Amino acid sequence: MRRLATTLALATLLAGCARPAPAPTSGASASAADRFSVYDLGSSWRDQRDSSRSLASPAGTPRVVAMVYTHCTATCPLSIAEMKRIERATGPDVGLVLVSLDPERDTPGRLAEFAAETGLDTGRWTLLSGSDDDTRALAAALGVRYRRLSAAELAHSNAITLLDAGGEVVEQELGLAGGEDMLRAIRALTTAGASTNPQENDR
Repeated sequence: MRRLATTLALATLLAGCARPAPAPTSGASASAADRFSVYDLGSSWRDQRDSSRSLASPAGTPRVVAMVYTHCTATCPLSIAEMKRIERATGPDVGLVLVSLDPERDTPGRLAEFAAETGLDTGRWTLLSGSDDDTRALAAALGVRYRRLSAAELAHSNAITLLDAGGEVVEQELGLAGGEDMLRAIRALTTAGASTNPQENDR
């Protein structure tokens, strides 16, 4: 019975049944207390260039975020393929961020190798690795569940999350099925950003 319960629990994780991230809020009816920014976590990360980064840098741009690990051969490649689809359908004002669930092995050097292996344009893509505590805090904030199965393998839920310029969750794809809602949300964000900054449009 215990083995069956464990198997069912892991199957749930791998199926991508994540706890929902904080609900997006917008408009005048959303009070400051209702809003949550993952940038408020105050976490610190190293990127593929071994530079210290916060989640908020570079500031002021929407970002599409997924939590993966570079040695994954099951669902992470599918999440990255979906991120690449989003990359092709959007402009350079949208950043793409991969945050490692396996910081012990995903060193900055490994992240740089992985970016090269998978053909990621590091002008748009940022790969981050941090402490176990910061990784768990971000995973909880984004509704990503994960658990180490062995030294080489993790079970984890799959989520691709759109953050606005302030780090608030705007849209989230759960599981592995891509959809058009994410692209519509990105276009709404970038269009709104362009319309509120008309001087930039004239340059």
